[in-house]
Amino acid sequence: MILWWAFLTSLAFLTRLPLPRIQRYDESIAALSVIFYPLVGAIIGGLLCLFVGVLIGFYPHANSGLVAALVLTLWTYLSGGLHLDGLADSADAWVGGLGQRDKTLAIMKDPQSGPMGVIAIVLVLLIKWAALEALLQPMLSGTSWWPVFASIIIVPILARAVVIGVLATTPYVREAGLGKNLLAGVTPIRVWVTLIIVALLTVLLVPKSAILLLLVWLTVAAMARAAMLKRIQGCTGDTLGATIEIQEAILLVALALAI
Repeated sequence: MILWWAFLTSLAFLTRLPLPRIQRYDESIAALSVIFYPLVGAIIGGLLCLFVGVLIGFYPHANSGLVAALVLTLWTYLSGGLHLDGLADSADAWVGGLGQRDKTLAIMKDPQSGPMGVIAIVLVLLIKWAALEALLQPMLSGTSWWPVFASIIIVPILARAVVIGVLATTPYVREAGLGKNLLAGVTPIRVWVTLIIVALLTVLLVPKSAILLLLVWLTVAAMARAAMLKRIQGCTGDTLGATIEIQEAILLVALALAI
């Protein structure tokens, strides 16, 4: 049952899906929940594919830009804007922090978004929309649905799997925070098993773009980690959320350019 409660905990934290009441929650459940992050990504991707399939089934000649906008809206709703909030806080802090660790951390705790945070959200959503539109266009022209569905499934998986790798290799800088309880769950064996499974899924779902996608994924993760270490000597929940959003945007672009 502990796995079930850990799974529900990760699903409740990362999505806005209606769920049964979590009857058990403690530090061990929170720590174990992190291993289910890629699975939550798969669920989000699966729901997005179902939405696309139903929408195109009813409106086979729908405009690809409109479909992309609706998919992105649902994608944002399913995650509750959680990671976009982290992106906005991180963007504000990186610019307003002026290279100072303490000032950067203080700005990230401010619940209000400044201009750089708003700009970051707009740009990331614009990039996602454009990439989704490019991915959907061939499908709406009559080609196979599978490449689009595979892309929409694998991107949320990879983006959330990166949290496990970053937490396992980067100090968590706050005494208390959303990511603090996750640290005990990122044991070396869990990290390696998760990353191997995710890599195999990538090869299975997008075999033609797998190497490119994995290289991009690892490069973005390494660059994000380096930026965190340089500025704040570790990570926070906000920087992890920002990394997820940036990963999703760049991975979608990589897939769109590869078609």
